[in-house]
Amino acid sequence: MRTIKKKFILPFIVFLVGMSALGGLVYAIKSNQQKQNRITANLNAMTYAERMKTDIMKGIGVTGTLEQILISEDGKINKFSQVAKNMMTDSIQSIQIAPNGVVTNIYPEEGNEAGKIDLIHDKDRGKISCYARDNHALVMQGPFQLKQGGFGIAVRNPVYLQKKRKQKVFLGICDSYHSCTRNFFGLSEGAFGFWISLQNFKDSFSMGDEL
Repeated sequence: MRTIKKKFILPFIVFLVGMSALGGLVYAIKSNQQKQNRITANLNAMTYAERMKTDIMKGIGVTGTLEQILISEDGKINKFSQVAKNMMTDSIQSIQIAPNGVVTNIYPEEGNEAGKIDLIHDKDRGKISCYARDNHALVMQGPFQLKQGGFGIAVRNPVYLQKKRKQKVFLGICDSYHSCTRNFFGLSEGAFGFWISLQNFKDSFSMGDEL
């Protein structure tokens, strides 16, 4: 009887040890994979952040160019659509000018008609637009939901004309808009088992940041 018990107990113990070892191995492999996923996701987040930074710098360059044209032409831009078209890049969703803070020209205009708003008195854009105007400061705002749909980040550059007695008069605001989806699409798709929430990203920038 004892011999029969030993015959069953020994294989059972071997089975338990084997299963424990296999479970430990699976856990170790899974933990290592999760660690590698975190490292990869972190590297990708840094890549997308650098891309966004590059896009924003391009937008600053565009609004700066528009500012100089407006100053040199005493507040006017002839053939705005053609000028804006030549400055468009893959990173820029639209280019706008807002005399006295009211958007009158957008390129491309098709699909962006809803963007013709009063920035100074807009509920979501008024505070940061007034700050830019009153402090002569180039600012960045977003991400926020665009009137024409989607989410974007705006670069706002206030423009002033030099009048007599060296007095600067507020002319308006030059804007460039950049799509958030373009830069964070790869991460928001849940790559490597991780998800980035646009809402969380939005909360950290909602008040606008001075550049």
